[in-house]
Amino acid sequence: MLIALLAMLSLVAAAPVGRLAEDLVVSGQVVYGKATGARRAATVDILKVYAQNPIYICMKNAGLSETDGARGGKLFAAAQAATNKALARAAKAGRADVITVPGGVSGGDRPIPDLTQEVIDLLPIYHFEGTVLFGSARVVRSAAELDSDKLLAEIPAYTEYLLLSPNDARYHLLRKEFQDAFKAAVRKAARDGNFDLVAERGTVTCRLGAVDDITLQAIGALDS
Repeated sequence: MLIALLAMLSLVAAAPVGRLAEDLVVSGQVVYGKATGARRAATVDILKVYAQNPIYICMKNAGLSETDGARGGKLFAAAQAATNKALARAAKAGRADVITVPGGVSGGDRPIPDLTQEVIDLLPIYHFEGTVLFGSARVVRSAAELDSDKLLAEIPAYTEYLLLSPNDARYHLLRKEFQDAFKAAVRKAARDGNFDLVAERGTVTCRLGAVDDITLQAIGALDS
């Protein structure tokens, strides 16, 4: 798998190997920029970066690879795009013209920094694949998950609603009642926990570890 990943990267960021300005020598895989004319270089352990990319983590957790059907290919393309964006930002901040894998560049008139952690820090923290129940996935600082079915089961209007047909006069009134109660409970639990996004349980991947589950907090908020 690691060999396949590096091969895929080589198609995206291939660059000639050779002696450059000021005796900077590129001998390994280029993951950002071009070797020709480069004056400043850095290295990045691209495998460590992908291992911390939440989109790539999601792909691996699903047992998929970059070649496994539409979903695997889509996830890998998104992971690759996020990684390339982080590489570009780290290169700009570090004033690097070219970035290679560790050991892939030598020489030059200045130290060659390792920007692996800088690139990781610029990756998205979360990847979302399911229903967002509160907030927006565009900018997320802190996210949580929630089991909608468990929360709905605690709302009396919902349990009564399930027993009615659309032709019943109370059907639509109850639907609005339980939807309003659901939204209010999720919103309160999110704000109480300082979460700016809540998604359906099992649909959030975080590169920093497990995601908080606020189902019980939302159920408790029904009575407040």
